[in-house]
Amino acid sequence: MDSEPTSLSDIESFRDALHTLAGTSRRHLRIYSQGLARPLYSDPETVQHLSDFARSSRYALIQILITDNEHLLRRPHQLLPLIQRLGSRIELRKVQASTEPTDWEFALGDATQVILRTDKEKWQGHYHPDNPVRVRQLQDVFEQAWLHARPDPELKRFVL
Repeated sequence: MDSEPTSLSDIESFRDALHTLAGTSRRHLRIYSQGLARPLYSDPETVQHLSDFARSSRYALIQILITDNEHLLRRPHQLLPLIQRLGSRIELRKVQASTEPTDWEFALGDATQVILRTDKEKWQGHYHPDNPVRVRQLQDVFEQAWLHARPDPELKRFVL
């Protein structure tokens, strides 16, 4: 049975939810984001949680899809050096322009946890600690986009 979602209404609640998701997941983290918003993904504590997850097991894998690299290229982002160091455990791809754009973002932990940001202008969304049905739906979206996404050569040059 699905547990009750937690409403997220500010950056701190999103950070806490992402830290919980990374800390309790065992094999897969999938992040679908417009541009890896700095207040969340460039936060040193968040980067450490993602690093700990990626190093937690030889089976741990983080897959990140972004739709826009402009903000990442403008100034240093704390997550990029981690992606460079752990390239076999963390993969970043850019969604191709032909893919239908979305206004929401999400993070999936294994087959049960989901953080959904429903408004890209505001920090509004939900954390579902146990919702395998919603995770399967979003995994399908992620996997379709992943198939057509490519590593971003501009970001590769930026981190080297």
